Amino acid sequence: MTAQLEILADFQERVPTPEEISSAAEALTAIENSRNVDKTLDIAEARISASLVDLITDVMSIIARGDTLTLAPLSRQLTTQEAADLLNVSRPFLIKLIDEEKLTCTYTGTHRRLSLGEVLDFKSNRSTSRRVALREMQDISEDLNEE
Repeated sequence: MTAQLEILADFQERVPTPEEISSAAEALTAIENSRNVDKTLDIAEARISASLVDLITDVMSIIARGDTLTLAPLSRQLTTQEAADLLNVSRPFLIKLIDEEKLTCTYTGTHRRLSLGEVLDFKSNRSTSRRVALREMQDISEDLNEE
């Protein structure tokens, strides 16, 4: 398990090499030129669905730009520190969110674990409510300026 985490840590900081960038750009072009009319892709004996081809092309275009990319299943369990880092909050504040039942966790021994999917949903909902509040504040400000 530790070796697996070390590999993940190394990968997270890894920027694509010029060869990988070039290879991704070439693969992206080849994929787009080989797609069927229904947007699927045939490779050897396999037919890849249009949605999976779109995912592959999204990944290739990100790499072709030279950006770093990390893929993780939504079911991945995060430590409290990883979740706090993802939400850009302190670990004690994250624990408070768990205690207030705004986020749920499971226990591995005495250690709390949070689902990546749930943390991302919480982050999205928090961003949405912040945008709504900001719009309301802007409307109030405009109303006050008109008076």
